[in-house]
Amino acid sequence: MSYFGFPRLSFSGRFKASPSTINNAPFNYDPTVYPSPNELQKVELYWNPKGDGGFAFVDCVVTRVDYADGTFSTTPAEDPIIGQPLASIPSPSFPLQAAMVDLDPMQQNVSEIWAMTVKIGGTSNLIGNFSAISFYAIWGQAQGANAPHSSASGSGVYQSTLKNLQLNGGAGTSKFLQYFADNPTANLSINFNLNTHNNKPPIWRFSDATFQAMTQAGVPAAVLQKIAPMQQLVQNVDSNGNPLPGEPRGDVPAQDFVLFMLKQYLSTDEYNANINAILANTVQPYTPATSENFLFGLTTGTVGPAAADDPAFFVANRMMNPTANSPAWYAPFVLAEVGGKNSILLNLGNSLPTEMPGQTPWADKLGELWLVAFPGGTITTENARPIKQIPYDANGFINQQAGLFVAGLHDDYSKTPLGLLSIFINETANTQVILLAEHPQGYYLRADQFVFRMNPGIATTGDFPRGETASAQICALQWGRPVPDNTGITVTMMSEAQAQQYTSATLGTSGTNGIQNVSIPQDILQVNGQAFPITLQTTNGVASFQLSCTAPGNPRTYVNGQVYFLNYGFADSSISTGYNQDPDDLFSVLVYDQTAEPTGEEILQKFGRLYKIMSFLTDKTKIEQIDLRNMIKLLLEKPFTEIVHMPVSRDIAEAERAKVIAWINALNNA
Repeated sequence: MSYFGFPRLSFSGRFKASPSTINNAPFNYDPTVYPSPNELQKVELYWNPKGDGGFAFVDCVVTRVDYADGTFSTTPAEDPIIGQPLASIPSPSFPLQAAMVDLDPMQQNVSEIWAMTVKIGGTSNLIGNFSAISFYAIWGQAQGANAPHSSASGSGVYQSTLKNLQLNGGAGTSKFLQYFADNPTANLSINFNLNTHNNKPPIWRFSDATFQAMTQAGVPAAVLQKIAPMQQLVQNVDSNGNPLPGEPRGDVPAQDFVLFMLKQYLSTDEYNANINAILANTVQPYTPATSENFLFGLTTGTVGPAAADDPAFFVANRMMNPTANSPAWYAPFVLAEVGGKNSILLNLGNSLPTEMPGQTPWADKLGELWLVAFPGGTITTENARPIKQIPYDANGFINQQAGLFVAGLHDDYSKTPLGLLSIFINETANTQVILLAEHPQGYYLRADQFVFRMNPGIATTGDFPRGETASAQICALQWGRPVPDNTGITVTMMSEAQAQQYTSATLGTSGTNGIQNVSIPQDILQVNGQAFPITLQTTNGVASFQLSCTAPGNPRTYVNGQVYFLNYGFADSSISTGYNQDPDDLFSVLVYDQTAEPTGEEILQKFGRLYKIMSFLTDKTKIEQIDLRNMIKLLLEKPFTEIVHMPVSRDIAEAERAKVIAWINALNNA
């Protein structure tokens, strides 16, 4: 069972993601780089320096429900769940609707959503807790010449479960809700895409010219002298600490950060008297990176029933893979019975290119799009047998049905590779291009949980899942079913050079400052008690193994612990030679240091520097106040199994957490 199953609900809307970006730069972890508001010349702000780390579904509504008999609903008259919200709702003890966090400043390509509770419906509704997981299958979807060269053109998928499912308010007349009233289930499977995220901030320029303009606007010289440090702020710097081309010092991103900094320099009276003139004379013309407002993007997704023993983050589907130079991306699919007919259910929600972010699929890149079969496993245009044309440009294909294409099949394709064929027709020629093709022998593998945090020297338990060991699973399929037992799966560790190359490619030019000493020492991480590489054998389509760690010794100095990357693939060269694996299908493992050198006070002040939402922690007198310090202690002592745990402990090792709690206890005892 999964989001491909029935009843299947589709939704569409927007999302808001507001990650903090000061903590993206490894150099910013050095306390000498970020000492005070008046000494910020070396700090890299990036694009959202005062982000609160929040994530939320915004204005998302149910757009369609599909049923096992092949019927579907798209209007409230057919099923009143249509048009109802699908929303992320705050938990009682956490103010944000959810939190989006990176694993590490040197691994920002596994942004996880934590502490999210999802509500589907209005008075009658389903509520479930989102199992924290990272996106995957991220790629550059917007490919036009004028598309932004940033993650604003990107798209990615979250595949997870909604657990502890509750039906509230009864089913009413909703056929969708009635199914769950009649068939109680603990979980739902949820799959959704994020794209079109506008991460280009408005800019306020603090330069000699704007200071002259503020003088003419009546801003007193004494005020201008106080805010003069704003001229030294910079978004991105190179490896020598110099601003990148086109990003002069004094260009300060995001209004909330501008206001925050001005409040640091000015008294309340000075701020209130001059803020309008300061903003009006420093704001720059703004062209957003996408059709959405700053920090907002678009999302579509599907939800379906899940069995309690299903993998949390993996779906047993088949996979179409991009061919060389294809403008399309990976597309999962299953063969199933729909309305009594053998059918294909193909998820193209994250697979088709657009010219600009947020637009419909790009017809000039796709032409006529056909679902095809390749009898005998020969992947050529000559061998492509058409099955059904895909109406990707139809109204509602993306926004109403989340790009999920369903078609009846007249032949048996249970062991025949399928793919997508693009046909371009003009007056003189008929050009055919294979965009996607399944592995000729139908193989597919992917890890279930693929992001791990580990603390050496501490036992892993149900209450503390981040100890010195971690259990991992790689699911391996052939034609959508478990591979034969004892199929070999290799697991290797990236070398320091490979990890540095991967990290630099992931972060881009603006993120490479401070990337050094990645993935060393190599011998502190083992699998099943052995050094890498290792070959595992499958049982029932799963290669299970246990990671174990020892202390890395904190080789990155100011960034706690070390991050490692593990690749996996088929051991049999006859399979792996033709297997096209997503480059981001890997394990990312953060091993914290076993000891904490800073004091409890210094640890909290570090978080105050790196997370502007926690900037109050930079003030020693504040964090020593009994009410505040005991609130910090209360949050840090939350069980790891609670949904709100992660947002208050991002980047904190267990050794650091223990030291902060001990420091607060000592203050209380004194």
